[in-house]
Amino acid sequence: MTAWASPRACRGHLCLLFNLHYYPSILQNVVCCGSIGSGQAAKICNNMLLAIEMIGTAETMNLGIKMGLDPKKLASIINTSSGRCWSSDTYNPCPGVIEGIPPSKGYAGGFGSALMAKDLSLAQNAATTLGAPTPLGSLSHQIYRLLAQHPDFQSKDFGVVFKFLSEGKQ
Repeated sequence: MTAWASPRACRGHLCLLFNLHYYPSILQNVVCCGSIGSGQAAKICNNMLLAIEMIGTAETMNLGIKMGLDPKKLASIINTSSGRCWSSDTYNPCPGVIEGIPPSKGYAGGFGSALMAKDLSLAQNAATTLGAPTPLGSLSHQIYRLLAQHPDFQSKDFGVVFKFLSEGKQ
């Protein structure tokens, strides 16, 4: 049976399609999506939303800092309010807000910007083929394509979008 594991189930590791017969004990959240390819479709949709949320979190943190707000206080407010999402409360792209994750380690490791650009390319191809409008997905794809091609950002974790926006290297 084909399944897809959520990022929380994989504890931040790359999630792969797998056979449940061999891996039932290592996962907390397993979602059976249906026929072959459904798990990949779910992964593409999830990663498109993740990219949109990461860019939104990066923009928000950048704006708040430029408005004089303390990044940790701003993150705390967001994470107890309606703006809360995984990119703000678990993987905040602003260095120093959450210790021990790639943004606080120079964006080393993690999920690469080039991989995010690849997943967004798959999402955009599917959206075009199916006639599904994804304007925010399209804009996210454009941003991550720029990151994937920029020598300062191409080998970094996808949270580096914060640095990209805050330094104005577009």
